[in-house]
Amino acid sequence: MEILSVDLKDRGYNIYIDKGLLKNIDNILIECGVSDNVFIITDCNVAKYYLDILLSKLGSKVIGYYILEPGEESKSIDTAKKVYKKMLETRCDRKTTILSLGGGVVGDLAGFVAATFMRGINFIQIPTTLLSQVDSSVGGKVGINFKNYKNIIGSFYQPKGVIIDTETLKTLDKREIISGLGEVFKYGLIMDYDFFLWLNDNLNSILNLENNYIVNIVKKSLNIKKAIVQKDEKENNLRKILNFGHTIGHGIEILDNFKTFKHGEAVILGMMLESFISREMGLIDEKYYTEIVYSLSRLVNPVKFSDFKQKQIMGAIKHDKKNEKGRVVLVLPIGKGKVNIYNNVDEKLIERSLKDGVVI
Repeated sequence: MEILSVDLKDRGYNIYIDKGLLKNIDNILIECGVSDNVFIITDCNVAKYYLDILLSKLGSKVIGYYILEPGEESKSIDTAKKVYKKMLETRCDRKTTILSLGGGVVGDLAGFVAATFMRGINFIQIPTTLLSQVDSSVGGKVGINFKNYKNIIGSFYQPKGVIIDTETLKTLDKREIISGLGEVFKYGLIMDYDFFLWLNDNLNSILNLENNYIVNIVKKSLNIKKAIVQKDEKENNLRKILNFGHTIGHGIEILDNFKTFKHGEAVILGMMLESFISREMGLIDEKYYTEIVYSLSRLVNPVKFSDFKQKQIMGAIKHDKKNEKGRVVLVLPIGKGKVNIYNNVDEKLIERSLKDGVVI
C-alpha cells in the first residue's frame, strides 16, 4: 500500500492507494481517526458494486446512507437538502463522519454537505473513478452547481483522509477512464513534461488498466497536486495553474445541461483550445502546439462547435468563478511542462479559438 501525506497547516491527512482497499476499509478508517458512527453518500451506479461491502465491513457504525442519481444534476442545493434531511432523520451529530463513496459528483456534494452540516463535520473521500482518484478527491474543493454555473457555490474543506482502491476502476467504461486521463495529462503539461511523454508512450497499458501503471499515474498525479496544494491551499496564486483547460472546459461541459461531455473530456478540449490561444499569442511555438493537440486527440477527437454553441460556451466563460474584475482568467502553456496565468487575453481571441482552435 502506498501512503502519501498532504501536509497542511490546520488539516493535514493521508492518502491510501492500493488494489482491494475496500476489503480493509474498517482498519483504514481507524488509521484515519474515525472511531464514531458514519453516514455514507454514494450514487446508484456505485452502490450496486460497493455499498454492501462497506455495510458488511462497518456494521453498526453505519447509521445511514443516501443514494444519489448519477450525474451533474445531482450536484445541487435540492439534493443537498435531501441529504441534510436524511442525516437528521438518522440522528447524525457533530461526531458523525461522512463517507463519500463515488466519483467527482458524489465527492463534491458530500464534501459540501460535510462542510455545512452542523457547521462542519469530518468526511472521508473514497473515490471510485479515475478522475476523482487523480484529482477531485484531494485538495479540499467542495461545492455544488447553481443555475447552470458549475461549482459556483462551495468552499475549501479538506477531508479527514482519502482511500483509493484502484480495483474500482475495473467497473468503468473506456470513456470514463479517458475522462480521468484528461486530468492526468494536465499534470504533465503544467509541471512535468517527462511525465507527459511517459503517458504518451504507455497509453495502451494505462487504458488496459494494468495495475502497476494505474498506481503509478495515481501516485504521480497526486504528488504533483499535493505539492501545489501544500503551497497554496486556498488558490490565491500557484494553485490556479491546476485550472489549465478548465475555463473553456467548464463552458463546454455545461452544453446540453452537462449531457454531451464528461468533465475530463471537456477539460481535454479546453486544453486544446487554450493551447491554440497560447500559440496565437506567441507563448508556444507551432511544434509544441501540434504535440499537445496530437497527444490529446488520442483521447478525445477534436470538435467543431456550431455558432449557437460557441455563444453558449462564451457566455459561460464570461461568468466563470475564476474571473477577476470582469476579466477572463486563463492558464496558458508557455513551454514544455510550464504554464502561466493571464487575465488580459482578448475575448475575440477566445471566440476565435472556439471557432478554429480544435481543427487539426
